[in-house]
Amino acid sequence: MLYDEYVKAGSPHGPVLYAVKGEHWNGVSPRFLEFLNKFTFTREMMGYAECGYGIQRHRTFMRNLIISEHELEDRRAGNGLDIDVGCLAMTTRMAMYDLAKIAIRHSRELHPGKKPVALVPTPSWDYRGIFKDVGFDIVYLPIRPKHGWLPDLNEWDSVVQELRQRRDVHIGIAVSNPQHNPTGMQWPTDATAYLLRLCAEESGYLLIDDAYYNVHDPRVPVVNTLKSVLNLFDENEGDNPIVQSGMFERWMATRPFGKQFSCNTMGVAAITTSPMLLRRLARESWINRYHCNTHNAEVMCAWLATREAAEWTLETGMFYTRQKERVRQKLVEAMGWPNESVCVGPSTSYMLFEVPKVYQALENGIDLFRDDLFYATGTLLCASLFNQAAPAPYVRLHLGSHYDVIDEFLRRWQVAGLHYCQSDRFPGKAALFEPLQKQEFRPLVMS
Repeated sequence: MLYDEYVKAGSPHGPVLYAVKGEHWNGVSPRFLEFLNKFTFTREMMGYAECGYGIQRHRTFMRNLIISEHELEDRRAGNGLDIDVGCLAMTTRMAMYDLAKIAIRHSRELHPGKKPVALVPTPSWDYRGIFKDVGFDIVYLPIRPKHGWLPDLNEWDSVVQELRQRRDVHIGIAVSNPQHNPTGMQWPTDATAYLLRLCAEESGYLLIDDAYYNVHDPRVPVVNTLKSVLNLFDENEGDNPIVQSGMFERWMATRPFGKQFSCNTMGVAAITTSPMLLRRLARESWINRYHCNTHNAEVMCAWLATREAAEWTLETGMFYTRQKERVRQKLVEAMGWPNESVCVGPSTSYMLFEVPKVYQALENGIDLFRDDLFYATGTLLCASLFNQAAPAPYVRLHLGSHYDVIDEFLRRWQVAGLHYCQSDRFPGKAALFEPLQKQEFRPLVMS
């Protein structure tokens, strides 16, 4: 609707600039495109696949990749604690649906008459959409700027204890997002350990969404949550309360590669879990959908094995780091934002910043700021779409566009008068009839 109104008004400030979701990319690796153009398929890649979690060749490759990149080569799993890795040739959202359906059946069988609850961080990606769709009640675990945009386990525990005192609910599943979308902050391993122990005690399931594990500033050590979780299972050679609870059959880690290589439509991911749960996920997938993307898995496995893929991972990590610092610097030094009101973490392709003060006391102020800024500049940010029960008035910016596009975002904002302490709101739709000054270029000298 916003876009339609803007275009009908003649796109007054220039072409729409979009920075809402990660599905909008300009930076796909040229070497990956060359690799695709030269790739040769065999006939068996073109039919249906019996298993939605990968043919064995792809599963073996992904297992070796996960063991290598998560530093598990020296792990000596106790009896019954060896991992299995699937190669899902579609978006990880589908794997999360499979897990959600298994988890809600388990909760209802274990506690008939109680409402299954999903513990979901906020702000976050749209986990709510998955779990609410299959029947979970959603309870949010807030992440707040006053805690450095990191989980405060005391606050989380207060939420959990309140649930535990109720007789009408059961904690059926919890979500950990260690390289956190949208803040880019890395969660310390004790946050996921808390959720793991909770799920073990409650007979719930745990989802570890490692979507941005290698979308990361390469100068900053990456927090290896998968390894830390397996270390907890392995304590005392596997003879410990977490394993005794059956928790090893109730966790799953997702690792998509579209974000790492700017190619989300490839839809290929590694799914790490126990062998038993992987079989249950595969059966759930088989019941609900056909599997016909094996050619994508073939390409991605072959690409991941190349030196160019590793080099591109480092390049994009530095690219996002530069983009975030560029925006942070302009907001703070030129537009009045306090340092603490701009959140820039080392992971993910996103950052957050607080809405101007004039919008903070308004009902639906986050969405109003998004709309007003769009009418005034033609730049579109993510507001409450992924800020369900928002713990603070922030908007999300995706940094996947080229340098010059991000610079044009910043130029338009400054020309329009965006400032943290601006005295008034932008004029809403009236701004569509007050075109911003266009970007100036030096004149060409013709001989």
